[in-house]
This record gives sequence, structure tokens and C-alpha cells, in this order.
Amino acid sequence: MTPNQLKKFAAERFSKQGRVLSLWQTLAEHFYPERADFTHVHNVGEELGIGLASSTPVIMRRDLGNSFEAVLRDGDWFKMGVNTTPDHMGDAWLEFGTDRMMKLMNHRSANFRRSTKEGDHDYATFGNAVISVEPNRFATGLLFRSWHLRDCAWWDGDEGQVDGLVRKWTPKLHEAVTYFGKDNLHSDIQKKLSDGKLFDEMDIRHFDMTSVMYDDDQFMKHNRVSVFLDVVNEVIIKIEGRRSKTYVVPRFQTLAGSPYAYSLATIVGLPEARTLQAMTHTLLEAGERIARPPLIAVEKVIRGDANLFSDGITTIADDYDQRGGPAIEPLKMNNGGFPYGLEMKDGIVDVLASAFYLDKISLPETTHEMTAYEVQERMKQYRRENLPLFTPVEHEYNGQLCETAFNILMDMGLLGSHQDIPESLRDKEVIFHFQSPLSQSDEEKKATTFSQVSQMLAEAAQFDDTVSMNVDFDQALRDSINGIGAPTSWLNQIEQVQQKRQQHQMAAAVSAEQELEAQR
Repeated sequence: MTPNQLKKFAAERFSKQGRVLSLWQTLAEHFYPERADFTHVHNVGEELGIGLASSTPVIMRRDLGNSFEAVLRDGDWFKMGVNTTPDHMGDAWLEFGTDRMMKLMNHRSANFRRSTKEGDHDYATFGNAVISVEPNRFATGLLFRSWHLRDCAWWDGDEGQVDGLVRKWTPKLHEAVTYFGKDNLHSDIQKKLSDGKLFDEMDIRHFDMTSVMYDDDQFMKHNRVSVFLDVVNEVIIKIEGRRSKTYVVPRFQTLAGSPYAYSLATIVGLPEARTLQAMTHTLLEAGERIARPPLIAVEKVIRGDANLFSDGITTIADDYDQRGGPAIEPLKMNNGGFPYGLEMKDGIVDVLASAFYLDKISLPETTHEMTAYEVQERMKQYRRENLPLFTPVEHEYNGQLCETAFNILMDMGLLGSHQDIPESLRDKEVIFHFQSPLSQSDEEKKATTFSQVSQMLAEAAQFDDTVSMNVDFDQALRDSINGIGAPTSWLNQIEQVQQKRQQHQMAAAVSAEQELEAQR
């Protein structure tokens, strides 16, 4: 594509994206006022959420957004695996790769926690998030960055996945010099830099698309192409081929025919949020009238206006006869409907809590008075209620982040040489297994099952001492140890175990023979 074609392509993509901006602005105003700058720009120091009478919808969005990290990214939240069963060396490499990748992602300079925090709240509010995954400036680790949905337009491929994205970027000139290098910028930009205009802005479009779409023979050997376009001067600043995509675009609830998803929480909760704001306004006005009711005054008796503020004094004419009634008195208000209004408000809040899954995402209460069976059943119910919410997040969100980060780290050599990969893992696709309160119990179930089987065999052995031959204890024990999360280094290779077992049997045989000789 030529620079002019890229410019037109970007304009077309953002024209289609513009249709959803008004919806995002409305959702932000009710649930995420800090992000309500889709159709207008916030001024520095502007009061956010000034039109809201109740902060309950904002708090509920906050709690749902925070729950994604708390439930799905707590501690060692992922492990590498493959479709097949690797040998001991393969398990050791997967454990090393998991530990190394976890440390690189959690490094402060990688910006992972900040980017996913911003992405989580975009995901909860708008149903979409955009996070870029790239090598850092010094090629020593990863860099994650979250981008405003207003500045990103994406499209689907033939398989229904996000196939490419174009992003608006207006960096300061000093940022552009750091990112691209001064010599790679247009001469007009270089002149501004020479004049000291370091904080002037550039208008750049970044394209992340397939090499087939870009249609240039020199990049066909790559899966994707990354292009930075100077829109004003219509020149390509930087272009390179890449093996993996730059942007991860997790989506909440997708609809056929649209690349833009929706948040089930805010779409369902928007009518209640509007009603709650209107109801809160009404209740505040009603409460104020009850606390400070309107006054009825006798005409031409009060000197000046009635002073309604605290400790205010209102004067009346000297010749007014009090026997005719008070000169000023409060209007009697009927507050019988006020409790009913509060009850209706509580009902709206309950519906909002359900819309944001807040009645489901909290772990069930377990006390010391409950039996182990009752605790287990409550956890099963918790998983059944929350899997529809969190499982798509694991695959669509965390899965994409981990896969993209893994591909970049492998290309950078930060997970070791390709030659160091054990034979049992060669040509195998790496799969990420996620650990959370929703899945951890399934892994630990192996250890519990092993304990139950051992007890059953012990009881059956009273009748037949050969029943233990029904179970491969080596495999069962190793699966149980892995199930409780023990490091692979704690286990010997199965070949070593068999060798030591043979040596032990031979030593026992020799010892028995020596005892027999001694008895003779």
C-alpha cells in the first residue's frame, strides 16, 4: 500500500468506528466518568461525574473491573503446557518457561499491571479493550500499553478473530525522536525540532495488519506488518514484518457482523442507572422539602425576604396582630411516599448488582461449622455461577496476552535458545493453563482422588492382596503431586525411579541371600 492508500484506509476504518462512539460516551458518563471523553476532550482539572446524583453505578463498575485481576491474575496465575504428555525434561522446561515469562511480565518496567488494570475497566464498561504487547526499548523485556478505544479501529478476518487494527497517535515531537530517531522523521518535523518545538504534536497512524492485506512481496515471508504513517506529510516513518500481532483486543459479548463487542453488564444496567439517577434527584428534592418545608407568609407583613438559612432571622411589621395567626409558618408536607421511594431505589440497586455480577463473584462464606462436603458443594455452585463470566475472559483476554507475549519472548531469545527445547516439546503448540479459584479445585481433586483410591485399595486388600496391581501407582502419585502444584524439580525422572527400584530389589535379594547363607 502507498502512503495515500494507507491514509484513506485509516479514514474509512475510523468512519465505521465513529458510529459506536456515542454509545461509549453514554456508558462512560453513567459508569466510567473518568473515561467519558469519546466525543469531547476533558480539560485538565475538570470535575468528572458532575452530572451524577448517585455514584452507585460507578462503584459497581469499579468492583467488576477489579474482580478480573483479583480472580484471574492472582499469584502464579498461568502455566505452560502442551497437548501431549511431555517427559520429565519437557516438564522441567515448561516450568522454567512459565517462571521466566511470569517474572518478565510482572517486572515493573513491563507495565503489565497498569495496562491490564486500564484494560479491565474498559472491558467491563464497553466490552472491548486494546493492549499492545511489544519488546521494550532496550530489547531486554516486554512492554504492555493500554490504548483509548476512541483512538483504535479494528476489523475481523474470515475466522471471526480480530485480523488487524489501526491506531491514532499524537506523540510530542520529543517522544517521536525517542521512538523513531530524528533522522527517520520528515524534514518539516526536523525543522520544528531545530526550532525547539519539542512539545508540538505529530499526527501518526499505526497499522497492524496481515502481510496478505498489505500486499507487498518483501513482507510475504512474515505473518504480519507494522506500519507507522506520518499523516500530514504522507510518508511512512517505520515499517517492519512481524511474526505475531502487536495488539490484543479482548471482547466481552460479540455479535455476528460487528467487530465491536458490548458489555453485558453496562448494556443491561444502563436503564437502571438512568432510573437511579432520576430517582435519586427526586428523593433528594423530597427529603429537602421534608427537612426544610416551604413557608406560607401573610402578605405585606414580612419586611424583606424570609431568611431560610440556619439561624436566619425574619422580621415582621410592628403593628401586626399575632392573634390573627402567625405571620409565617411552614407548609405541612405529606412524607408518606418517601419510604416507598427508598424501597424502590433499593430494588434498582439490587438489579444493578445483578447486572454487574456482584451477587455472584464473591466467594461463598464457609465457616468452621460446615462439613467438608458442604464446603465442596458451595464451591461447585460458585464455579457454576461464575464460569460463564470468567472463562471467556481467561481465553479471550488472558490467553491472547500470554500467547502474544510468549511468541515475542521466543523471537527475542529471552526464553533460551530453540536448541535447548527438549525433544518431547519440539513442534508442539504451547497451551496456557490458567489457575484461579474456578480451576484450582479441579487440579487439587487429583490428590483427593488418589487418597480415596488408596483407601479403597487398603480395604479391598483385606480380601485379595493383589488388587493393588489394578493401579499404576507411579503415574497416579506423580499426577497427584503435580495436581497440588509441587515443582517438577521435586520429582525424579521416571527412568531414574525405575533404575533405583531395580537397584533396591537387587540389594534386597543379595541381603536375603546373605541371611540365608548365614543361617546355614
